[in-house]
Amino acid sequence: MIKRTGNRCERCGVDFDDDFKGEFYHILPVVFGGNNNIDNCSLLCKNCHRIAPNIRNKDEMIIYNDYFLRFASFKEAAHYYNVDNRYDLSIKAAFDFSKIYKKK
Repeated sequence: MIKRTGNRCERCGVDFDDDFKGEFYHILPVVFGGNNNIDNCSLLCKNCHRIAPNIRNKDEMIIYNDYFLRFASFKEAAHYYNVDNRYDLSIKAAFDFSKIYKKK
């Protein structure tokens, strides 16, 4: 996994070194049917690991892959969606998710 990530946080891109190690995060926890395969794990910094979403089933993984990993901050997401508050951001992101779910 370290090779895949380039030894940096997969979300915010902070570099890890000997003093600052990443944390392994199960995208779909084992208790909800996840496994220890590399496709189900991410290497995150402590901050990103702390705020990572609680995924409970495979359908919710889209939230992780298409939203959590894409934006490192509210500011970045707001800029992408061209909004200036969390309410509008939630609406636009939900609309995006609904379009993706319809394709399935």
